[in-house]
This record gives sequence, C-alpha cells and structure tokens, in this order.
Amino acid sequence: MIFLNKNHMGRIKRQFIQDAVENAYEKMRENNYNMPDRMHVGDNDNTLLLMPCFSGDFFSTKLVSIFPDALKYNEPAINGVLVLNDNATGKPLAVMDGAALTAERTGAVGGLGVKYLTSDDIETAGIFGAGVQGLSQAKYLLLNRTIKRLYLNSKSCASAQKLAADLEKEFAQTQFIVLDNPEKLVKESQVVIGATTSSIPVFKADDIDLSNKTFIAIGSFKPDMQEFPNEVIVRADEVYVDTLHAAKESGDIAIPLKNNLIEQDKIVPFSNLTRKIDFFNNNTYLFKSVGMALFDLTVATAVFRMAQKENIGQKLDF
Repeated sequence: MIFLNKNHMGRIKRQFIQDAVENAYEKMRENNYNMPDRMHVGDNDNTLLLMPCFSGDFFSTKLVSIFPDALKYNEPAINGVLVLNDNATGKPLAVMDGAALTAERTGAVGGLGVKYLTSDDIETAGIFGAGVQGLSQAKYLLLNRTIKRLYLNSKSCASAQKLAADLEKEFAQTQFIVLDNPEKLVKESQVVIGATTSSIPVFKADDIDLSNKTFIAIGSFKPDMQEFPNEVIVRADEVYVDTLHAAKESGDIAIPLKNNLIEQDKIVPFSNLTRKIDFFNNNTYLFKSVGMALFDLTVATAVFRMAQKENIGQKLDF
C-alpha cells in the first residue's frame, strides 16, 4: 500500500487531474458506477462527510471534516483522507490526503465548467473566496483560458491579497486585482466563480446586467448556503449541475426551487455537455457543483496508477 500526501499530489499535472474528472462524466453517462448518497453528519457548525463509490477495478471511501473555526487555530477548515481499495478483494491499495485530492478535483470540476461554458477568447474573470478552493479554482481557470484580468474578492482583504501574490508567481501574464466591491467584480467579469461557504449571496444583482456571463458556483454544499442571488438562476438561459443531488444539497438550486422561481426541468446534468464539441454560444449560464464521490474515485484511480508508474508516494506495510 502507498501513502500520497499533499506534496505527492502536487506533482501530478492539472491537465491529468482534469482529464480524470472528465472521465467521471463518461462513467455517469454509461451508468458505470455505484455511488451511495453522500452522508452528512452535522455537529453545530461542523460537518462530517462520508463519500463512498464503486466502479470497475476499484472503490474509494473519502472522509471529510469541515470545521470553519479551525482557521482560528491556524489550521485548514477542510481535512480529509481517502482510501482506495481493490474492487475484487477489498484490499486497501492507497491512502491519500483527502483535502489535497478534494482541492484538485474540485478545481478541475470548475475548470471543466470554464472549458464547456465559456468562449475560448474571454479575457476577464472574477472569483469570490480566497481560501484553498479559491486558489484551486483560479489555477484550473487559467489552465483552460488565457485571462488578462482576474478579479478577487474575499471577506478578508488580506487573504485576497495573499491569493493574488501567490498566483502572480505562477501566472505572470495575468493581472490580479483585489476588489472590495463585489458588484463591480461581477460587472467586470465574463465568468464569475463562487468558492465560498457563504449562507447569503455574495453580491446583489439589482443593477447588474447578467447577460452573456457564466456563473460557476462551487462552495455551497448545504440547503441553507447560497453563493449567488436568485436572479442568476432565474436569468440563466441554461442551468447545469454535476449531480442532480445539487437540487437538494445546495441552496443555490434548492432555494429558487422552493420559492417556485424556476422549474425542476430547467436543471440539466453537466455530463450531457462533455461529449459535445463547440457547444458554447453567447448565453447566460449557471453551473452548480456540489461534488461527488465518483470524482474522487476517478481521480484517485488515475493518481494511483500514475504513482505506481512514476514511483511517487511512500510505501506502507498494512
């Protein structure tokens, strides 16, 4: 058995991770997987997620803890571990840093949203949130598009400034601009990405023309969490979700449905897009991701095979 930590995961190229996530959508279309519903266990503001999935030669189980107050102790809010097993014998094959894997595969999910739902000549983008996922979303955005100006907004201006400084080291061709006005970020951006755990919309849409913009909501994973105002989903010409469970799990979808602002049939699986070529046209799009264990399994499988081939990771006796 091997152990893969954050540094090991960081050696895997982003395009490789994104290709593995795209493979998950192919498995969805073929119905070639067994993915029980994700288990949520709440304890006050803290959340424990249990995410198993079976497909082909492997199955994986990810355990994730989301403790918002961990930041007060200078610890990450999200921690986790993933175990990859042989699907014939049940033998454990690998243990991986669940937080690192989640950051990469979720960044890749957003990256695919950019790939399929934006024009390849867009020049401006905005990201709400300056945490681990804000960084990951930015990196996969810039994997898929050459952005000239990337606007950043966070509750903590210092965090946004740090994110900008970190990104500048790798992406010298992009100008990173920290804005304290969330509405200006939306107005200036052709694609807007939400990577927060906000329980209320991060901007007000009253005086903003939402036409021909793409909105990608990554952060909200509970029915009472909503990153984007209702106007976004109402105005969107098309709404996509990574899994139809998003209609129940995320307030970005659940709240407008509950208030009868949209019909259920407006919500379409994103997997319908990933087999199409030149799909994008000048519409307003919303893509909502809540993540799923199938992403973890396809990425973990690809990473495990790569680790074996390239001798990455630490061998463990079990």
